[in-house]
Amino acid sequence: MAKKAIIDLKSMNLSFEDRGETIKLITFKTSSMSLDIEIYEKDKFIKKSNMVYAHLPKKLKAKLNPLF
Repeated sequence: MAKKAIIDLKSMNLSFEDRGETIKLITFKTSSMSLDIEIYEKDKFIKKSNMVYAHLPKKLKAKLNPLF
């Protein structure tokens, strides 16, 4: 079975707080170990961005590890 290159995370509703912002995980790209994210401040959408897997909190890494 081939590994998925992009894993959709929207349905899992994974997020974390960082410097007063809420970061929601959207997709995980296994080939580059990066994530597409949406950044919210006080429940207001700010921007879409991306980040590397290594910068995630440990509890979220534990939830993502079984997926790949």
